[in-house]
Amino acid sequence: MNRKVEKLRVKKPYWKYFKDSPTVMKIINRLFWKKPPIAKNKCEHGRVDYKALKVLAVKQANTILDLGQAILAIEKTRKKERLELESVRRDAVDRLNNQKQQIEFLREQLEEREEVNTDAN
Repeated sequence: MNRKVEKLRVKKPYWKYFKDSPTVMKIINRLFWKKPPIAKNKCEHGRVDYKALKVLAVKQANTILDLGQAILAIEKTRKKERLELESVRRDAVDRLNNQKQQIEFLREQLEEREEVNTDAN
């Protein structure tokens, strides 16, 4: 069997990778320990091989890292989109206020002309 062995890409604790992400930190604080507990009993569990456990742990750690980085990237794009949406909203509000002022101005001019026309008759 020529199976590619996946290396552990996680070099430091997860909370150090994602300390700027409120979403990931909430998950980490709820589900993980900041310092993992030390196992007291080191024995075989049934037929589970330690090498298989190591491979599984490496894959899980890399998957968690990838998911955390994806969440972080999504949060950054959402922040940019939120800022862009806020600027578009402010621009639309300014346009509506300008239109409202223009309508009021034109309405006042129309009322003045109607008064002049009724006075002339």
